[in-house]
Amino acid sequence: MFQKSYSEGVGAGFPLTQNIRYQLAKTRVDDLFIKWLTIPQTQKLVHQLIKDVREGKQNNLITQPNAFFTNKMTMSGMSQSALLSSPNKKSQGPSTPPRADSFHEIKQRIPEDLSQSLTQSQIIQKKLYVDDVQNYDLVPQFYFPTQEINLQLQQEQNKIINEIFGKTENIDANHFEQITTNLCGLCKYLTRILMTAVEGTSNKISKTAFIKYWNQQLSQKEPKQRCFHILKKAKNDFIQFDDFKPFMKILLEQHPGLEFLQATPEFQERYAETVIHRIFFQLCRKDNNKITWRDFKSSNLFDILDILGKEDDINKIRQYFSYEHFYVIYCKFWELDGDHDFHISKEDFSRYSSHGLSRKVVDRIFDQVPRRFRSQIDQKMSYEDFIYFILCEEDKTTIQSIEYWFKIIDLDDNGIITGFEMDYFYEELKQRMDYLNHEPILFHDFVCQMVDLLHPENDILFKLSHFKQNLTVCGVFFNFLTNLNKLIAYENRDPFQVRNDIVDHPDFTDWDRFAFQEYVRLAMEEENQEQGEVFEGDIIWDNEDSKQ
Repeated sequence: MFQKSYSEGVGAGFPLTQNIRYQLAKTRVDDLFIKWLTIPQTQKLVHQLIKDVREGKQNNLITQPNAFFTNKMTMSGMSQSALLSSPNKKSQGPSTPPRADSFHEIKQRIPEDLSQSLTQSQIIQKKLYVDDVQNYDLVPQFYFPTQEINLQLQQEQNKIINEIFGKTENIDANHFEQITTNLCGLCKYLTRILMTAVEGTSNKISKTAFIKYWNQQLSQKEPKQRCFHILKKAKNDFIQFDDFKPFMKILLEQHPGLEFLQATPEFQERYAETVIHRIFFQLCRKDNNKITWRDFKSSNLFDILDILGKEDDINKIRQYFSYEHFYVIYCKFWELDGDHDFHISKEDFSRYSSHGLSRKVVDRIFDQVPRRFRSQIDQKMSYEDFIYFILCEEDKTTIQSIEYWFKIIDLDDNGIITGFEMDYFYEELKQRMDYLNHEPILFHDFVCQMVDLLHPENDILFKLSHFKQNLTVCGVFFNFLTNLNKLIAYENRDPFQVRNDIVDHPDFTDWDRFAFQEYVRLAMEEENQEQGEVFEGDIIWDNEDSKQ
């Protein structure tokens, strides 16, 4: 029954897929045929066949091209045992059967019990089959699974190379940028990195060296594979943190949206560090400082790099490269780092979000339960650790964030969040709400709501898979147990304002909305501070004028 319904579904519901398959197969055959025609043995055979036709010679490969199929249909009188004893069977002799020159020789190789059932026409058909099999052996190999080349594409690529290099052997980075974008399909800011990979220097590149590198390393790869290949070290099959530093240095030097940072090298370094950490947060799922090809392929980093090469406003590229997002992260860290040693203590960290996080959550984070600190100082959070935390805290709809907060709530690390563990974290927030004379939310009501939204198999037993299947609910669940300010804000939210925020920026993530709002707030505070300083300066000048 399953096979019948499946066949009916394919025939009735997927006509477009079959058409696409046909087009792909046809293109495949055309490519293989072109490849076959370019082989010297094939060209020699074709010239010989054309010569035979002009001289009037007969050739079974031309006169009887379908002899094999005709023979297969007309030999209806042959039994299965006769087919197994045919001369082209490998176990009966050499792979190429001996040629029969006459009808009698063929008849001698046919068993006596079978020769009586064969007519003379059937035996002649068998002779034609033997002749054609021998001729088919003259056809050289035309399928090369490891060296498939689209000749038309190769011609277009060679044309681009010749046009850009022209008659000169060496060109500089400005001219080579066309090779990077038009031929390789890469971001223009990868030009110098590609030149360094080819020549070892980014000053000039020779045509000979590039063609050699192109044929050996890049021609058979897709643009995304080329990007991965250029970014990583030649000896590795993964990208590490330091591999992005040359690219970020070039980006800071050449991108129009980052020119204002050239006067402040310290902020250039922090911006580059922040961008790379954001890339690894998103791509490096194992958190081992290694971005594999599988991680790179499944991400959108290549597409973002392509946009980066075309967009002059860096803040429009919200993923990874936005300067406004870097500004928010850095200022948030600087506010907590009281002694400005670029490390945060537990007491400093507890002031995040106006002491919104519960003490139990702070303890779990500094016990390094959700993620081991990269800081070299014991019980101190580094800038990298803070970036990872703030990205998880302000956007709880990502897989990384869900795993981070799930580990915090899962006290016994058994992969299940129980009602006891939820109550353990909620108890502290309830006490703080009582202290602030805020009407507490009934724990029972919250649990019932989460059960209705997450649909666990057993009541109050939430697994990680439940959250990954319902990403929009995760923020409410974890905020209820970890952050007092976000819990109260959610209870007092204005549904119309929430809807307007979504309508105004439908493509914004939770992190994008947070960064946008915080950047506006920080910009207003800085502007008010500057106005205050100007106002104080005016008062000083007025007092001096009055004394005179």
